[in-house]
Parts: sequence; C-alpha cells; structure tokens
Amino acid sequence: MIAKPSLTCFQSDNQSDAVIPQHFFASEAYAACKTEYVPMTANKILLVDDQPRTLEVFRLSVENDFDIELVDSAAKAWQLLNSTSDFAVVISDMHMPVVDGVQFLTTVRNRFPTITRIIMTADSDQEIAAKAVNDGQVFRFLQKPFSTAELRNVLQSGLEHHALVASEKNLLEETLRGSINLLVDLLADVKPLAFGRSRRAKKLVSMVCRKLEIEHSWEIKVSAMLSQIGCISVPDRILEAIHSGETLKAVDQMEFNQHAKFGESLIEKIPQMKSISRLVGWQHKRFDELRVFASSERELISASILAACLEFDRLVQMNTTAEDAIDEMRQDRKRFDIKVVDALATVVLGTKTTAQLTAWDLRVGMTLDSDVIDTRGSLLVPRGQVITEIMLKRLQCRAASIKDPIKVVLSTVDSMMESETDMPTEQPVG
Repeated sequence: MIAKPSLTCFQSDNQSDAVIPQHFFASEAYAACKTEYVPMTANKILLVDDQPRTLEVFRLSVENDFDIELVDSAAKAWQLLNSTSDFAVVISDMHMPVVDGVQFLTTVRNRFPTITRIIMTADSDQEIAAKAVNDGQVFRFLQKPFSTAELRNVLQSGLEHHALVASEKNLLEETLRGSINLLVDLLADVKPLAFGRSRRAKKLVSMVCRKLEIEHSWEIKVSAMLSQIGCISVPDRILEAIHSGETLKAVDQMEFNQHAKFGESLIEKIPQMKSISRLVGWQHKRFDELRVFASSERELISASILAACLEFDRLVQMNTTAEDAIDEMRQDRKRFDIKVVDALATVVLGTKTTAQLTAWDLRVGMTLDSDVIDTRGSLLVPRGQVITEIMLKRLQCRAASIKDPIKVVLSTVDSMMESETDMPTEQPVG
C-alpha cells in the first residue's frame, strides 16, 4: 500500500459548477486544451462523486493507506487536475449532475492521457460499459456496492497501472528523441547543405508557431528538422546549385522533389511518427491540395506552415529579398495559406536594425546594406544582396582583402536564428 496517508474532502458550496461552463465537458471546448503528461512519480488519487455517503465511505475505508482527495463535482475535480501534476488515478461516479462520468473521464483522457481512469456505477447496463470503454478508455469498473478489500485492490491496481503507462511513455520518448537525433546527425554529416536548410526551416517554423499560438508546435518543428532527410539520395551537384541560387533544369528539379517522398518513407518506419512523416511528404504540395489531403484542421495548418517556411527559405536562397519573397507568396493564394504567410511576414519583416561587421561576422540570410568592396576599391557584391552560403564562403576566403566594416540589415529572423536551439524542447505527442 502507499505509505503516504493524506485525505482532503471538498464539499459542495452550490457555486463550484459555475467555475466551468455547464456544457464544457460535453462539448468540443476541451479539445483546445494542451495535452499534459503526469509523471511516473505521481501517486495521488482523485475521487469525484456528488453523493456525500460515497465520499464518507472512501474516507473511512482508505484514509490510512492512500493519498486521496475527494470532491463532489466534476468542476472541482477539473480545477484540481489543472493545479497539480500529482494525480495518478481518477475515479468518477457514472451518474452526476451537469456531466456524467463517461464525459468527464473522456475529458481527462484527452488532457491527461497517462492518468488511470476508473468509473463507479451501480448499473450493469452493457451499453454504459461499452461507452465508458470506448470513450473514456477506463481501466476498471468499480461496481456498487463494493467491499473495502475490493476498493483497496482497485486503487492499488490503478496506481500500478499508472506507473507502468508512464514508464512506457518515458521509454518511448527517449527512443523517439534518439531516433530523431540520429537522423538529424546523419543529415548533418552526409548532406550539410540540406541540414542547413532544415535548420533554417525549423527556426522559421518556431517563430510562426509562436505567432499563431500553435500548441502542437513540437511535431511541426520536428517535421521541419527532418524535412530534408530524403536529400541523402540527392546528388551534391543539385544541392549545391539550389544553395547557390541557381535555377534547376526540369529533370534535376524533378529528382530533387522526390526527396520528400523518400524522406516520408524513412520517417514512417519510426513508431509514433506517422503524422510527422506525412508532413514531410507533403512539403511541396499546394494549399488547395493540402485541403484535400489533410484529415483535420490541425494537420492542415501544420502542413501549411511547413510548406510556407520552406518556400520562403528557397526564395531567400535565390537572392530574393525577404519583402519580395513575402509579396510573391501572398499573390499565390492557391499555393499558400494567407494567414500563415501573414504570420511569416510579421516575424521576418518585423523589427530591423543595422550592424557593421567584418567578413567573418557575416551570416547566411543577412542583407547587405552597403557594397562589399576590396582594399583596391573593386566591387565584390552590391548592396541589397541576401547572403547565401556560397556567397559567405567566397567572402570569407577573401576576408583579408575586404574593406571593413560591412554594413548589414539584421531582421527579426537574424536575431532569433542566433538564439534558437536545434532541438525542440516540448515533449512529443502521443
């Protein structure tokens, strides 16, 4: 048994259910809530039942053996669940006012999927049982009336089940993160130009997701990081041509575009990465195509963000200014989601500052605000050019003969690219 006895009982004050709208649990409103995962160390139990007699039975039966809190409404239970990550098990009565036990436990499952869910009922209705299993994915039924021994066994089993589910999730996360790191490291070693593009795309995606307040940003960031993994099959000459801003021949463009499907086939073999593999495979699709292929609004916005950020990066690499790139994308509403382009414009065309740097301090993506000339006065690169990787290498090779300082425009992109980390910090979904 759990050797941490503690019991708190919240009685009704006839106002608790006013905290949450009456039909909250029965609606889709909770779907906007961010999924949270309760740690394996959690060991508290939460019971919700509107009958004072049931609360008293629990208090007398388990107060010396389990760390349990008792509440008399779903609203109070929801408040407690959102205020702490200590709950491992939630037990709900089936029949309660405002919201029934299946609706409440379904909400708990969507928000806190690792919490073990148990339902109490005096019914033997098979239809009710099936609904609880299918919608709430309950772990056990506690049939009323029940003995103290049966109650303790169910509670102990619930705690053990939570520990098992949480440990399996931790193992999956470690395996998933290791697989992602392996693929990213492989891309960096084998195709550094493609890795550079995926890194820039990930940073653009991060900023757009923040602007649009996307809660599932982790999977979009990972899809950006892995968006170029299929380039391990693309010849270096094609990647070098792209990164130097050259226009590809039709046959080379077709070969390059195949990397998306190849990348999708690699990623889909990793458990829990099916949604990310689809985003990678769709990266070249138009917005009007994505509206057909996407199975949900979430998938549509994710694919739209990735596609827009990759296209912006491509245009900038072809020496298009950020302003012109945004204007070009805004004019093609069949290809891009306009609200994504607007968000992208806000983050890349936001605050701009200038700086005076040496050739060694220049970075890809910066815009030259002055001509780059050598010590003899010869023009090397005209003002207004966006620095590409090839250009940067050439300038740094001639750094000793370049006249300093070089004036550049630093946009929001430049500053945030310096501060971003390569790996997303959120936890993977699922």
